[in-house]
Formats: sequence, structure tokens, C-alpha cells
Amino acid sequence: MRMARLAEIVEAADPPDAAWLLDTLATAGRAGGPPFDVSLLAAVDLFGGDRLPYPCRQAIFEAAEARGLAACLDLMLSQSQVEDEQAGAPRPLVPGTRPLTLGERKSLARSWDRTVLERLLADPHADVVRLLLSNPHVTEDDILRIATARGSSAAVLGLVLRSRRWGTAPRVRRALVRNPRLPLATALRLLGLLGRRDLEELRRDPHLPPRLAAALKRRLRPPS
Repeated sequence: MRMARLAEIVEAADPPDAAWLLDTLATAGRAGGPPFDVSLLAAVDLFGGDRLPYPCRQAIFEAAEARGLAACLDLMLSQSQVEDEQAGAPRPLVPGTRPLTLGERKSLARSWDRTVLERLLADPHADVVRLLLSNPHVTEDDILRIATARGSSAAVLGLVLRSRRWGTAPRVRRALVRNPRLPLATALRLLGLLGRRDLEELRRDPHLPPRLAAALKRRLRPPS
């Protein structure tokens, strides 16, 4: 209940105001004593789940970073560290089989075996994805699966975008812009690299974040 109410407040606030609020909760909560200790627990639960949309998280993070709000950044980064640890944990290549270590999955990411490569496309760890991006047996359709996956982290999507081989492919760029896990600031910069035909196609997407849709509309506006 407390987490849900905090989520409503944070989503309704401007990112800088939300960042200041979370920084205050984190600072006061660590000092102990009600009601801030309970509020801090609600904030930890909020960032530990998927209740808060990723674009909202990213906007708050950027606002906190710009203002040097260390307690807010610590609160948000702690969840990123958890995600990194989870991504590096052993996981089976095929459900029901022996979980493979990160090192084993990295070794397999160099494989030529299409069956193995296709199963690794869903791997959440950036090191595995980095190897897949440079594997000559991986195709553009494979990369599109990574770029469109809602489970791909911001770190993984950033690797795809920076890839010399795949980051300039129009289909890949369009997929990245559409993925809500791509940081909004990155998506806004990426719009400037897209041609008018790509922008026209993106405009038909009803699920773009409002700020991204507004930027897209401005870019397509006829010159006055």
C-alpha cells in the first residue's frame, strides 16, 4: 500500500522534484525513526519491482545525477547492482538442463552453432551480448530480437547502439527507439540519426513515451 502510494506521487511529480523527494527519504530513512524508515522501505520496494516505468526511472536518475543527489542515486543504483548480479547468475541454456556459469555462456557466445546462438539471444548479461554482437554467425534478425526484447537492460541496448556492425542499421535503430528500456535521453539523441522515412514510421507507434513523441513531431514539422 505504501509502495503503491509512493509510486503515484513519484510518477505525478516532475523528475527533479521526484529526485529530491527520494533523496530526502533515503537520507532521513537511513537515520532511522518513523515515518522515514518506513518510507525508505517503500522506496526500496518500489525500485526493486517493475511498478515504476523505465522512462520515469531514467528521468529521475538523470535529474538526481545532474543535481548531485547522492542518496537518491544510491537508492536507484542498488537495484542496478542487483540486476547485474542476477544477470551473472548461472542459468540454463535450455529449461530443465544444468545451469551454465557466466563464463560458460560467454564461451558459447563465440559458437557457430545456430541453435546455441539463438538460445543465447535472451541472455541478460552484457558480456554475453557483447560477444554475440561480434560473432560473424549472428544475423540482423538476431540483433533485432535483442533490440526489441522488453527484458533487455539499458546496458545491453547501449551495446547494440554502439556496435559498429549493427548500431547503424535502420531497422535496429528503429527497434531501439521503440524499446522502453532504452534511456529516454539516448532515444532522443537517436532520433537525430534517423531519416525522415524512419521518423514517419515511428510516428505511427502509439506507445512512444510522450516526450519522445513530442520530439518526433517537432522533427517532422515542415520548416516555416
